Amino acid sequence: MARKMEAAGKIVSLQQTIRKAFSDAIHKAFPKVPLQEAKIVVAQPRFGDYQCNNAMDLFSQYRGDTEVLGQEMKTAGDIGNRIKDSLADEFKNKMFKEISVAPAGFISVRIDLGWINEKGLGLLSQSTSASSQKQQYETDYSKRVVVDFSSPNIAKEMHVGHLRSTIIGEAMCRVLEFCGHDVTRLNHVGDWGTQFGMLIEYMRETYPDFLENMPDISDLQSFYKASKKRFDDDADFKKRSQLSVVELQAGAKFHTEAWKVICEISRKSYQRVYDRLEINVTERGESYYNPMIPTVIKELEHRNIVVPSQGAKVITVPDVNPDVPLMVQKSDGGFCYGSTDLACIYHRLIVHRADWVIYITDTGQENHFWSVFDAAKQAGWHRPGVSRLDHMGFGVVQGEDGKKFKTRSGDTVKLEMLLDEAVSRAKVELEKRQEEAKKNGEAMEYDVDAAAEIIGYAAVKYFDLKQNRTSNYIFSFDRMLDPRGDTAVYLLYAYARICSIQRKAGFKSPEEMTAKIPLSKLNITEPEERNLLLEILKFPDVLESVLHSLAVHNLCEFLYKVVNLYTAFYMKCKVVGHEEQDSRLLLIELTRRTMKSCFDLLGCGTLERI
Repeated sequence: MARKMEAAGKIVSLQQTIRKAFSDAIHKAFPKVPLQEAKIVVAQPRFGDYQCNNAMDLFSQYRGDTEVLGQEMKTAGDIGNRIKDSLADEFKNKMFKEISVAPAGFISVRIDLGWINEKGLGLLSQSTSASSQKQQYETDYSKRVVVDFSSPNIAKEMHVGHLRSTIIGEAMCRVLEFCGHDVTRLNHVGDWGTQFGMLIEYMRETYPDFLENMPDISDLQSFYKASKKRFDDDADFKKRSQLSVVELQAGAKFHTEAWKVICEISRKSYQRVYDRLEINVTERGESYYNPMIPTVIKELEHRNIVVPSQGAKVITVPDVNPDVPLMVQKSDGGFCYGSTDLACIYHRLIVHRADWVIYITDTGQENHFWSVFDAAKQAGWHRPGVSRLDHMGFGVVQGEDGKKFKTRSGDTVKLEMLLDEAVSRAKVELEKRQEEAKKNGEAMEYDVDAAAEIIGYAAVKYFDLKQNRTSNYIFSFDRMLDPRGDTAVYLLYAYARICSIQRKAGFKSPEEMTAKIPLSKLNITEPEERNLLLEILKFPDVLESVLHSLAVHNLCEFLYKVVNLYTAFYMKCKVVGHEEQDSRLLLIELTRRTMKSCFDLLGCGTLERI
């Protein structure tokens, strides 16, 4: 039976649609109650799909107030039934198949199968191009957002400690951009400080002609350690290093050029990691904000929020910790992290005019950033309700022993070495699969090296991103690369299986399939089909939850649930050769598109054959 096609356009949030329906019903049922938003949650499956929980609150708040509730409202259940009866006809008679009210007033709804099918048709009619998909999920309230993430230190190689900030930041930026926000991605590298005097002097000793011939320093960590050892062991070297800091801060040509060389060597090292992980971020280090610090401090003093403390200048931050102020300037007149971060947030809020700034660092820096936010509010730069400031803290990556993840020798694990290992292990597994396929007379033709990179990087990213970001987690290649359970490998296999079914049906590509099968053929009948499509329709709500709660793991949970529901469908419902083949091919195409969007947002590649 042909189904009505829904017009293409923005994808409507399922939960927001239901919330508005019940908000309007509450106002209609009880016009004397101040306007309130309906409290909508996902219901337990045996009761329905969604649940409205306002009736009990209304009963508790206005119990016995007949002027507000009316004479007949004796129980929360009575209030729930009044709200139910006040729902608009388009919801009572079309969207909702069942509406039930519990004695405690909880209103459960089960969404009509025809309505779900109609929304599925609407999704199928949308363009699959990246730009078109982005437009479908764009918010009506686009904000200018700055995301500060990754932020390694110059002259130190990126290590496992940088993994979380880098990939969480990239994923957050992708979700923000997908939802239509104007995002500036900033890499606040540590490119300034007293350590540069030491590095410049060691560079001068080790590579005398480094300004003319940039040295190939492949191991930045060793270079940094060697210069630090000279600094600690040699008093003359230490003195020269301290003088170099003064020269650098004064803008001396030689020292400035030397500083640039060191920064460029480090930059090349970071970029190798960024290229491999497909990280897009603009460098704007501490040095960028240094010239602004004196002016910013003067403004803070003008606003009378800077106070003296043992020769230093500080700002009290009562909203964070009244006993621990934020350091603005040290007693010797020098600047500190607080000075830089105040100049930084001033630039982002006042000069860049950001509506929303997100800092992504480990949880150990949480109090520092909340102190900076408090100072920005006192200065009038940050106006809660107009601007938004967030610190996305994350936990520590641990080894199997529960301690910080390190090499056997006790050194920090370099990020490039970690990625190499992930790819190497993925390649071993792929080669095993190829050998097994050959024994069974099956052809497995694909680029193993390219596939190993996609799987290896996705395994590392997904394993990290699926964690609640505030929690510590144990790094394990075995669990990351397990083809069973909540892993990227399992999800990528499911994606490849969908592509395989489409090929078995005689289509070379998803585009060819949707061009040849009339979209109106979509006809959901089985419970497994309904469960899968209903979950797919929740995608906009999941994106909203990621941004509202700063919780990328919500997207991972959604992707894993979609795949599990797809697997349940696949086990129960035959696709190729069934009388409903066309409908089911369209359903798995919707599944593939949704999975692809999730993989893209998480920064993971996909494979059509594994």
